[in-house]
Amino acid sequence: MKFLLTIILVVCSLATKSTASSWPCIARASVRYIFTSEGRCSLNKMRQAYNEMRDANCRNCDKYFHCMANYNAVYNCQQSSTNRNVARRISDCRESGQNSADSRADQVANRYGRNGGNCGSRYLCEYGCYYNPLFRICSRSVCQLIA
Repeated sequence: MKFLLTIILVVCSLATKSTASSWPCIARASVRYIFTSEGRCSLNKMRQAYNEMRDANCRNCDKYFHCMANYNAVYNCQQSSTNRNVARRISDCRESGQNSADSRADQVANRYGRNGGNCGSRYLCEYGCYYNPLFRICSRSVCQLIA
C-alpha cells in the first residue's frame, strides 16, 4: 500500500507542476520508471528540484533549476541509462508543445545537466540568478562573493 501511495504522489506531483498539455506525457513517463529504484530516484530528484525552485522564487533562475534537476536525476542516483532516460523523458514532456526560444533554452540547460555540466558556474550569476544553493536564498551578495 505504501508503495502504491508513493507512485501516486510522485506521478501527481510531477504532473501538476507542468502545463496541462504535458500532464499525460509526464504521467506515462513516470509510470514507466516508477517500478525501479533507479527510476524512483530520478523522478524524486526531478520533483525535489522543482520544489526547490518554487520555494526559492528567485528571478532568472529557471535555467539553473532545469540544469540541476537533470544533473541530480543522473549523477545523484546510479548514473545509469535509466536515470538518463527518466530525466530526458520528463524534461521532454515538460517542454512538449512549446516551441519558444525560452523552451529551447530550457532544453539546452536540461542536456547540460544530464551531461554532467557545472550548472552553478553556467547559470547562476551570469544569468542574473542570485540563488545561493548552500543557504537556499536569493541574494545579490552571492555573486559578489563568487567574483
